[in-house]
Amino acid sequence: MLTILVVDDHKEEREGITFLIQELGFPLHMHVAENGRKALECLERHAIDILFTDVRMPIMDGLQLTKQALHMYPKLKVILFSGFAEFEYAKTALSLGVSDYLLKPIHVDAFQNTMEKVIRDLANQQQEAEATQKKLAYARKHVLFSLINGVGDPSPSHGLSIGLPSHYNRMLLLEFEKDFFENAGSDFEEFLLGLLDTPADYLNLNGCQSLLLFPERDRPSRYSNSELSMHLHNRILDTYNVNCYLAMKEEVTSLQELAHILTPLEELMEYRFFLPDTFIFDAKNDLYFTEQMIPDTTDSYLLDQIRSNLKDEDIFSLRANTEILYQKYVRQVQFSQLYVKYMFSSIYQEIMIHTMPSSEMKLQAAIESIYKAEDLRDIRDIMFEGIDQLEQALPDYEPALNRDVEAVKQYIEEHYADDLSLELLAAKVYLSPHYLSSIFKKRTGCGLNKYIKNVRMQKAKDLLTNTHLKISNICSAVGYRNISYFCQNFRDFYGHTPEKFRQSNQKSLEHQEEHHATVAGTSAEHS
Repeated sequence: MLTILVVDDHKEEREGITFLIQELGFPLHMHVAENGRKALECLERHAIDILFTDVRMPIMDGLQLTKQALHMYPKLKVILFSGFAEFEYAKTALSLGVSDYLLKPIHVDAFQNTMEKVIRDLANQQQEAEATQKKLAYARKHVLFSLINGVGDPSPSHGLSIGLPSHYNRMLLLEFEKDFFENAGSDFEEFLLGLLDTPADYLNLNGCQSLLLFPERDRPSRYSNSELSMHLHNRILDTYNVNCYLAMKEEVTSLQELAHILTPLEELMEYRFFLPDTFIFDAKNDLYFTEQMIPDTTDSYLLDQIRSNLKDEDIFSLRANTEILYQKYVRQVQFSQLYVKYMFSSIYQEIMIHTMPSSEMKLQAAIESIYKAEDLRDIRDIMFEGIDQLEQALPDYEPALNRDVEAVKQYIEEHYADDLSLELLAAKVYLSPHYLSSIFKKRTGCGLNKYIKNVRMQKAKDLLTNTHLKISNICSAVGYRNISYFCQNFRDFYGHTPEKFRQSNQKSLEHQEEHHATVAGTSAEHS
């Protein structure tokens, strides 16, 4: 509701104006003041949209009040009314930028017309402000999306021109099962941001990932990183009945550095394949698990997994499961050092068995180092040195892995309109999902979800440029089921909605068609 401040030194005039406003049914919240000074005090305390003031008043007249009020609030609408028709008053009023100048006694029709015009102007002003704000929000998302994907202008002035901060200090990657965002609807962003107690920029990356970027905070959050992640996970689970996995990293990051933030977050997120019941992965202190989320996976299960990794020569999974075993015990003191050292020395022996033959003396020296270690981190270093030796000793599988990656890329190019999941793509090349995810990222520098989205966006761009297909048909043709979500993704990717993009490229298409028609006509004449 709009708010009006009525200012006049005569009580009966103030009451007359408020009566007219109520009688004519204008939806306005009202304040009154008896002079200019009181009015300024009211303006300092309340958000006022319309100032309706007399000209001649003691202490501070209406013209002085108008000048100061418009200095405080340039978009304020001001209506002056006076019993004096002096030209100088009206001239001064016009120079100040008032909306209207009414003479006393006020005629109802004139008052009604003036108020309707001012309220209409305010409504238009509000619509324009909302449209500008929406365009600015779209521009921010497009620039952020481009920067994170390494294709945008990283200059600070570019970011500041659309209101981006110069730095972010916390990043939070949210990951769901496939196609969550396409089914969740456009309200998810508002829902998620409503759970935060500090400002953040939100960006949807693809059908199962989104990103929260937190600027440097003017005021501290009441949540620690792990508390915030658990809060978001629990509220999302309660509202959408799905589990959300979260990877967090706290590090001051400039706009120029945004292109590098996804890699460490996605590396953290890789551990969800091994710990499906763990939802929070924290990079702080090199430990991926919060105090409350220490994995409860049994030693026997992890040892079986490690042996299976050794048999399959799956180095990525071997490192991951060894890391999980390490992190399980790094904070727990109830287990004896002798038991923990025995367990890791046994694993080390099995790793060495699969490595090229080494001297018994060298193996015993490493095992002795494990037993003499005073810190579990030293044991971890020894274990990973052994895994590195194993990786170097294995045959070179690069050609075969490159073929698998190329086969997956070709399948995506040919089936981008289909429902593409990591499990389906992994099955096509007979690899485990987490292993395919790892090698695809390593060899292309791009995660599978990002690659699929890039292919679909490029195909959508081609169809918008070179065909007259309906946008709803293009949406389905490139693998999206929700047209609203498709349009949102396209806008973030290219900076324009599909419709705007088509309009800007329509002349190019028409020119191509005219050229083809001319060539065809010329050929017909010669034949």
